[in-house]
Amino acid sequence: MILLDTDVLIECLRGTSAARTWLQHASAEPFQIPGVVAMELVMGCQDQADLARIQKFLKTFAILWPEAPEFASAHDLLIAHRLSSGISIPDCLIAAMALNRGARLYTLWSRGSTSISRIPGFIDSIGVN
Repeated sequence: MILLDTDVLIECLRGTSAARTWLQHASAEPFQIPGVVAMELVMGCQDQADLARIQKFLKTFAILWPEAPEFASAHDLLIAHRLSSGISIPDCLIAAMALNRGARLYTLWSRGSTSISRIPGFIDSIGVN
């Protein structure tokens, strides 16, 4: 299973050609979107046109919603990493979903450059910048 993080989708929505090319050719396995990532994209909308564009874009992906045990795992990750890395609740939930489902999470972040990338075991950074 492959999950996409918010930053990858934002670059695709911005029309970054490298991001779109990567997304089209990166894997034979379909990409899936954590529900919290879909919600983060909606939070970035400035008007109804933005919202319509985001909704249309998200319909091209399967959206996965967290299950109760993943909230508990996210809580554990928050306790383990919040003070040392500043990780956010949404990032803990995305990480917990990836870890609990044995998924790979694709992000634009470099390993070690952000809080979520410091949680071992599932991050793949893609270079499209």
